[in-house]
Amino acid sequence: IQMQTVKTLELRIQRQSETAMKICKFLEGHPKCSRVIYPGLKSHPQHELAKKLHRNNLHGGMLWFDVVGGSDSGTKLMNSIQRPWSLCENLGATESIITACAVMTHANMLPEDRLRLGIVDGFIRVSVGVEDADDLIRSLKDSLDQL
Repeated sequence: IQMQTVKTLELRIQRQSETAMKICKFLEGHPKCSRVIYPGLKSHPQHELAKKLHRNNLHGGMLWFDVVGGSDSGTKLMNSIQRPWSLCENLGATESIITACAVMTHANMLPEDRLRLGIVDGFIRVSVGVEDADDLIRSLKDSLDQL
């Protein structure tokens, strides 16, 4: 099975990277997002290094953003997000996964400990899959617009 998945790895990485960049550009322009973190963005502190290290300007499918309104907004976003997104505390799959870290994966940590790690209350982690970028953005927009 592993050998079979390697055959499509390049296609999946290309699709995930391109979709992640489209999502980031959308998020950068949304008023409910205060920060977007992705090595493909010029605003990323290590963007120049990423351009040197990542082949074909493909920066992967992992991105992060902060929603305005802290953990309450993060929770509302998780409660309202629709397919094709999957709500999950996992990473890396062919389906797109979204997580509000302060209330999910890192909920057992003290807020000050999360802050030391750079996880603010509205910190959202995204693992982009291979679904259509427009479908993912539309669902994300609908949920963000409700905040």
